[in-house]
Amino acid sequence: MSLGNNRFVFSPSASYPRPFAAVIDDHARIVHAWSSPIGQPDIETSPPSYLRGWNHVEVAPDGSLFAIVPLHTLLKLAPDSTLTWRADLPAHHDLALGPHGEIYVLTEEPRPVPCTGGSHVLLDNSITVLGPDGQLRDAHSLYEILTTNPELESLINGAINRHRDAGRTADSSVLAPRLEGANGWRRGRDISRLLRSRPGSPSDILHTNTLEILPAHPAGLWTAGDVLVSLRELDLIAVLDLRAGAVRWWWGPGELSGQHQPSAQPNGTILVFDNGRRAGRSRILEIEPVTRAVVWQYEPGLFCEMAGGCERLADGTVLISYAQAGRALIVDRDGRERWQVQLSTSTTGARSRAEFYRLSAIPAAAAEHLGTADRPARALTESRVRCQLGQNVRSTP
Repeated sequence: MSLGNNRFVFSPSASYPRPFAAVIDDHARIVHAWSSPIGQPDIETSPPSYLRGWNHVEVAPDGSLFAIVPLHTLLKLAPDSTLTWRADLPAHHDLALGPHGEIYVLTEEPRPVPCTGGSHVLLDNSITVLGPDGQLRDAHSLYEILTTNPELESLINGAINRHRDAGRTADSSVLAPRLEGANGWRRGRDISRLLRSRPGSPSDILHTNTLEILPAHPAGLWTAGDVLVSLRELDLIAVLDLRAGAVRWWWGPGELSGQHQPSAQPNGTILVFDNGRRAGRSRILEIEPVTRAVVWQYEPGLFCEMAGGCERLADGTVLISYAQAGRALIVDRDGRERWQVQLSTSTTGARSRAEFYRLSAIPAAAAEHLGTADRPARALTESRVRCQLGQNVRSTP
């Protein structure tokens, strides 16, 4: 089931306390690896699974690896795993590379917002922009942008009120003494852990899991440089104009359920992995954003309640990540399975609910920079990861 020269990157959720990322080829052979313990929480603090390891990894065209230490720091590692720079900020879930080397990354911090009968503490998600050197350039609050749209403001307020009606409160008058620092509201994994420990996670309404910088839409729905985001708890995907602080397009409530990794296609459609939490089955949808019609879908009969994703490859096939099962596959437009891999990681500690967050294709230009792997990182990876291609187990070299 060889597909050519594809390369894919992933980071196992079970790789804490020394996380690693691996590149595999289409024969499921590990051809490169990175590893670094920088920024990992102390094991004696018994961190929850969502704070361990690397939340998301992405390979740049020059072979560097961007690794998100969840809600703590963003690392840029050279191909041999040496640190190029680190940016300490509450990063999570996804990043995107701008046309001039900028890095757009999702971050979060507590924010008191008005609501019926008082004030509610949200984990406001932002798009933070770093320069090529990792220095902060800008930040854009999703709460501030989304609430410029009356329908989305109502959607957010409705979610807050449902939590409050169910007794799952995040009242700022109660939480403020624990969350405010000397210079205002504090940020970071300790604060996020405190808020997420509240029953029902009432602060996590804006939970955002995907960020993509867009080219101009063929029909003018959005312009080059706008961003596409996915908010899991609101079943919402939206295109935002960061410069104007405005919502250009949105879709999903009532149709999607806990979705991940929407991506814009060259013809203007949007591909998205619908986790299908309400229905108990996952599917891949392609949306025509002008008419809001589903123009293609694939339902393989599998269910991935959390994490996962999908992306279209250069040849038109679709790479699908079933993260909880540790499985990825490639299907064509007719829904025929072209490739499949099963990944599993040995662990002596607590295992996350997903084997990995996402398997992603890496830029073709990056391959030439990855000929010589970091030997210790590759040895660590090969001793921990098992790759099974199709029905045949392939041993790593």
